[in-house]
Amino acid sequence: MTRSALKTVVIAGLAGAFLTGCASINPFAKPDPRWADFKTWTKVTEGTEPTGDPSKLLGVVHKGENGYRDVYVNDIAKEALLGPAPNDFPVGSVIVKHQFDDKAAWEAGKGDVTVSIKSADDGTRNADNWIWAAGMNGKAGASQFCSGCHTAALSLYNSDYVFTTADFLKKHSAQ
Repeated sequence: MTRSALKTVVIAGLAGAFLTGCASINPFAKPDPRWADFKTWTKVTEGTEPTGDPSKLLGVVHKGENGYRDVYVNDIAKEALLGPAPNDFPVGSVIVKHQFDDKAAWEAGKGDVTVSIKSADDGTRNADNWIWAAGMNGKAGASQFCSGCHTAALSLYNSDYVFTTADFLKKHSAQ
């Protein structure tokens, strides 16, 4: 293969990967109706200054250790999230993490969201029962990246792929 042909193949491959990756973040799409009004839901982190990484699991995800995060839950998930462990979420549960780069962005309300949705229930706690979306206009779907981290919620907090439960907040608010 000539250098020119190789360059064309590489550019085409990169363009394809870019377009595929961007397909889930469509700036022209409307917010998904399942979470479009999330700010009217129960704000789990109400009355707290939601910063840091009490679990020490975030790394750079969800704005990392210095980011600020607010968590909202729809009525379907509310009882499961706010109740004691084990936290098993019914189908239709939606949890929105509103995340900010820093305190100034948090105070200004300028951030982005990630969304967890319990889309199925096969009687077991497994990643196939959850889908995730990045951004208000993101398209929800399976994510090995998201489920890889959220699997830790099973063993650490006896929770069905969700970290910010009542027990999590109680444990980490005292620290």
